[in-house]
Amino acid sequence: MKHNAISEGLDKTLSFLSEIKQINTLPELTTAAARATAEYGVKRILAGYIPRSGMLPNDQLRHVLLADWPEQWADIYFHNGFLFHDPTIRRVLNASPTFSWSELSKAPDVVRNERLVMDRAKDFHLGNGCTVPLVALDGRKVGFSFAGAEIDDAPDAKGVMTLIATFAFGRAIELQTNAARASAHLTPREREVIAWISAGKTDWEISKILGVSEAAIAKHIFNVRMKLGAMNRAHAVAEAFRAGLIT
Repeated sequence: MKHNAISEGLDKTLSFLSEIKQINTLPELTTAAARATAEYGVKRILAGYIPRSGMLPNDQLRHVLLADWPEQWADIYFHNGFLFHDPTIRRVLNASPTFSWSELSKAPDVVRNERLVMDRAKDFHLGNGCTVPLVALDGRKVGFSFAGAEIDDAPDAKGVMTLIATFAFGRAIELQTNAARASAHLTPREREVIAWISAGKTDWEISKILGVSEAAIAKHIFNVRMKLGAMNRAHAVAEAFRAGLIT
């Protein structure tokens, strides 16, 4: 029986790893992580680097990688500086092991402002959850939170969430890096051309759409292939999808 449970757990792990390798956008990755933990009551996910104290709301939002939070709550949370009064953030900065939010409600060191943040979250059905503290290779602290109305916070469930968070955040960094590199190198016209190629258009059709010569389109395609390290047009399209340049 124990052997079967271990085998089943390994199969799920390998399946999730295989799935996220095929995912090319952060929203899809967020959905996959939520689906992989749905049996534990997970409905929402928020993951990102922890901003420094006092950072403006827009800068805080740039630290988020994966997000499926209620929009209204996200607006209230970031624009009211709740991040700097969130007890889960303090736990992450202290490099705690994976913890459930129910533990915080019983913790004697949680102060009034922190309890207010927790109480407001309940208004958006985010009263229960687990947070996985991680550390990126560059030393930055990362918080990966799973939330729902009722979350299974048993040790086994926490273990699975920790594993999913680790894999998902690693893939998120990879996707973000790929997109940043590719978007920094491709010109706006090159991105247009690769998008039309992905839609099945020929060089002649693209030249008519963009109002340029076929020779110009061929040159753009060659440049795109060189910048993305693609062997051919199909490979260039695949790499553009992988980098999040086209969807």
